[in-house]
Amino acid sequence: MKELLHFLCQYPFDSRNRELISDLISQVPDWNRFVSLINAHGITALATYNLKESGLADQIPADAMSMLEKGYMQSIVRNSWLTDRWKEVNAILSDAGIKHILLKGMALEHTLYSAKGLRQMTDNDILIKRDEALKAWSLLKEKGFESKPMKSPLHYKILPDLGKHLPELYKEGYSLEIHTRLFDENIPDSDFYNDIFERAAEITVDNTRAFILPDDINIRFLVKHFNYHKLEGDCQLRLYTDIKLLDPDNPLEFPESFIFEPLQKTRPGFRKESYRNSFRAIPKRFRFRFLIGDIFPTLSWMKQRYRCGIIEAVMRYPMRIGKVWWVI
Repeated sequence: MKELLHFLCQYPFDSRNRELISDLISQVPDWNRFVSLINAHGITALATYNLKESGLADQIPADAMSMLEKGYMQSIVRNSWLTDRWKEVNAILSDAGIKHILLKGMALEHTLYSAKGLRQMTDNDILIKRDEALKAWSLLKEKGFESKPMKSPLHYKILPDLGKHLPELYKEGYSLEIHTRLFDENIPDSDFYNDIFERAAEITVDNTRAFILPDDINIRFLVKHFNYHKLEGDCQLRLYTDIKLLDPDNPLEFPESFIFEPLQKTRPGFRKESYRNSFRAIPKRFRFRFLIGDIFPTLSWMKQRYRCGIIEAVMRYPMRIGKVWWVI
């Protein structure tokens, strides 16, 4: 099944592989399990596309093929909806004179995958210059977007430096992440990002002007993003495929341990390593402030996080001190 998974990640379809794919299809022992695995890797739309392009869809059990086709249609509808919601964000930011760059799924769907619904997405990610990010985040909140309660007042002044992106924004089921940086290393010179915005490539998304990362930066960012997810125990072929389609000679390898179990976040060690990596990415001058705010968040945040009342929330504070040992 491993080899078939990789063939179902092709784009565009290569007809020279048709006979081999047919043989691999006949070797799948349990198609319901295989469809679940395809879904877990985030490649349902791409797999369905390849099976249809190969002309081999009739070799798949009817119920399994039906599940794949429904997943593909859901991806098309979802991507169209996400595009419409992004256009609202784009209008708000453009009117305020704030330039942003599309990242990951939305950028790839409208370039690499030719806007066919093949790049499955759950949200939108954009990059905004650090000195404009908080303004953009606040502006969107004024326009009806919401975010989860702030973990601690100590964090507000250092929001652009706390992680990959500002607190996620939500509106009517739509989710948006505003990134202030692409890489974990702290680059003090804003010229690095000024250059990225100057070299950003212009594209059209549903008749709307948009910008994406320069090719060299995009590959670096996608590889970094893939490795980040691998450390978190969430390693999908969807992210790996993006990189290999853009750069076939990239030396990145997909770890064997994730082929049949792409989602392993609950396993011991993944959460700790993810926390340590996030902590190291914070500038040293802000780490103590972040740690205190993280260990002793507001009571309202604790109640929502643990879905409990005041007494239980207070009793859970000592448990959070363990994060100090994670850092050590």
